[in-house]
Amino acid sequence: MKKVLFITSLYYPHVGGIETMVSELANFYKTQGIESVVLTKKWPFTLDNLSEYKGIKIYRIVSAKSEDDFLGIIDWVKENGVNVKADIIHVVGVRQPLPLIGLILSHYWNVPLISTIAGGEIPNTGDSNTLAVWDEGKKLMTPVLESSDTVTTVSKALEYDLFKITPNLSAVQTLYAGIDIDSIMNIPYIENYRNYIISMRRLIPSKGIDTLILAFNEIRDIYPEMILVIAGEGSEEQNLKNLVTRLNLEERVYFIGTVSFDSAISLLKGAICTVVPSLSEGGGLVNVEAQAVSCPVIATSVGGIPEYIQDNVSGLLFKPGDYIMLAEKIKMIMSDQILKKRLIFGGIKHAEKFNWKILGPEYLKLYERNISGHKLRPFKYDLELMNKLWNRLIK
Repeated sequence: MKKVLFITSLYYPHVGGIETMVSELANFYKTQGIESVVLTKKWPFTLDNLSEYKGIKIYRIVSAKSEDDFLGIIDWVKENGVNVKADIIHVVGVRQPLPLIGLILSHYWNVPLISTIAGGEIPNTGDSNTLAVWDEGKKLMTPVLESSDTVTTVSKALEYDLFKITPNLSAVQTLYAGIDIDSIMNIPYIENYRNYIISMRRLIPSKGIDTLILAFNEIRDIYPEMILVIAGEGSEEQNLKNLVTRLNLEERVYFIGTVSFDSAISLLKGAICTVVPSLSEGGGLVNVEAQAVSCPVIATSVGGIPEYIQDNVSGLLFKPGDYIMLAEKIKMIMSDQILKKRLIFGGIKHAEKFNWKILGPEYLKLYERNISGHKLRPFKYDLELMNKLWNRLIK
């Protein structure tokens, strides 16, 4: 195997778990002499059609909404396919529309298709918004999942959610997302704040930031010098700021917007702890990143989080939405230095299991197994759009 094509909805300069996973997997593959390229959506439109990030070429195409948009992507593939053609296609985050192009290319090139479920693209327990995302795209995404040589999930919890909507899948396995520990440890700590709790989440309802703000309000008088730093953007930002205002916490809660990966790691290195108050979560790489850099983690016991954190060993878990319980967990970190040191030590040890040096070879084994076992399949689908795209590609 010489080349991997990653297909993902968003990529650098966007920052998130999927983007980090693809970037660090590609960097690991490079150490093994394997080239990676990324095909992603051009959002915002001001981004270049072609760029590089850490030596990985990124091809960006306009997202498809109409039939004409899809046909335009096929024309782009016919013109540029030689640049992205690979020995295997790995879709990370099966969110329409680009995974459909990955399926078509796997037929056209006769190469395996691996699809990874990373979180919000299928209905997650506790997050009604993910149901809306799935309902919008399931007509196109179901064939992608059913035709993939293997479908992976980044947690057992997601594997369970996946089988509820596609019970007939045969080749499914959980392969965890990982981190590049060496790279993370080399990122310098830059002091921007003192005596702070950090939370890095998209500001959407399912991430539960309101729970954190309410918990912080409970302990504000106990720790008058402590501040709360919230990194991220999203649809709930104004509502959260309004909540801060109602609680008279404007001088204690800082909204700093989206930060770079290096800045995020630096913030973790200096924090009292990080809080992941999600109502649903596929796994959450920030949980492992924090453990790796000795930042105690307090997170909800939902989705895949308990697979990424060992409760009372490498972090502390609490019931989603229970801000009183969260406040108590923060007080435990603040008052019990023996507990804090034990969690830090346990976190460092637990994070090693998610090192790409360990997980990367597992992905390569998956690739090799699928390449050796892949068989040419006829292009037979009931969707009229898929057949139009296929005929456009082969003519």
